[in-house]
Amino acid sequence: MRNPLIYLLILLEYAILASTFTLAKKTLNFSPPVFLIAIRLLLAGSLLCTYSVMRKQISWAKVKEDAGLFIQVGLFHAYLAFIPEFWALQFMSSAKVSIIYAITPFIAAVLSWLLYRERLSWNQILAMVIALGALLPLVLLESDPAELATIAEISLPELVLFGSVSSAAYAWFVVKRLMNAGHSLAFINGVAMLLGGLLATPTALWFEGRPWEAVSDWWQFLSWLGLLILAAHVVSFNLYGWILTRVSITLMMFCGFLCPIFSTVFGWAFLNEGFTWHAFTALAGLTVGLALFTWVPRKIPSFH
Repeated sequence: MRNPLIYLLILLEYAILASTFTLAKKTLNFSPPVFLIAIRLLLAGSLLCTYSVMRKQISWAKVKEDAGLFIQVGLFHAYLAFIPEFWALQFMSSAKVSIIYAITPFIAAVLSWLLYRERLSWNQILAMVIALGALLPLVLLESDPAELATIAEISLPELVLFGSVSSAAYAWFVVKRLMNAGHSLAFINGVAMLLGGLLATPTALWFEGRPWEAVSDWWQFLSWLGLLILAAHVVSFNLYGWILTRVSITLMMFCGFLCPIFSTVFGWAFLNEGFTWHAFTALAGLTVGLALFTWVPRKIPSFH
């Protein structure tokens, strides 16, 4: 039986993660998207790497030994997780975005099988199906009826977002490998963000020209960016990684179903949006799914 505190921390993690989408949207009001990502990753990476150096949490010999994994984490955890995502989101309906994010636990399950030959039990598969089904009414509620007519169509932005989500899911397996090798979580995230930022900078210059000239209000931009970095990169990413030392990646990805629910709660609390039966259905379904996912069937005692 896991410590109940772990589940409370998972709830806190996804509440913070849901808030970062709101903060990112607010920050985008003042800056081009790729430039925002580049500055965000460079600042967050520099902050975390500086912290790690000051705390003397780095073994340079081990960093050299695991250089390939660090390159992977910079590519998949930052660059390929952020740049394609921001490009794809501007062309997609909210329904498709929600559905693609909702299948992240299934992506994690497939990766667990491919990388470690781990298999889900029947109750875990059923739990994910229940949670996904319970989430669909909430997706439909938040979607324009005209968008639903094209829900079965697949376009380039949908494929790109699917690739971005898959990249982010795979990256957590690399992060866990680096943590098992003895590297500190803050340093792993710092290197990932710094490398991602270095790759995003020429991308911003290529696609957005002189993006700093398009920043409409530097004070507002930096203020919201600071909150975003604090919530996403200092708190959320590191808390997520810490929880991964105590639960499986598949379980954490399963709990990602919480994000749309928290977004609905935040909309009700701060934007005067309604909290309808759709949200209650999603919450109830997730609760049942989580209980089923974490249930370990007892073996029937033998009398022979």
